[in-house]
Amino acid sequence: MPVGILVIKWDNEIGPINEGFYPENLKITNNLLTQIYSSHRYQSLKPGFASISLKNYKVVSFFSGVGEMTVSVENYVVALLLRRDEKPSKYREVLKTIAAEILDKIPDGKFKAILPELYKELTKV
Repeated sequence: MPVGILVIKWDNEIGPINEGFYPENLKITNNLLTQIYSSHRYQSLKPGFASISLKNYKVVSFFSGVGEMTVSVENYVVALLLRRDEKPSKYREVLKTIAAEILDKIPDGKFKAILPELYKELTKV
């Protein structure tokens, strides 16, 4: 079961910005945001998936892309924080659906309201 959902936006002046997460008791550091975002940008500007293993978590994430091929909004990452003993590949399909829902709702800010419901869906995987 995932530890949480995290939405990251990249700002060219500030760097990674935590746009929202669930559950609210997650400890999100700037270092974590940078590691997740960097795992995508080192690979490509195109939308796509990445997974990384960190000290406390495994992460599977979807990057919305930069430029022409952007999915919904540019320069966002939707990440699932997983326990260290979980397989990120198990969550790729559901992340595709969840990321699409979240990214579509970013322009109007309504994505934060659906994070608890999406997290509940993840507990069933």
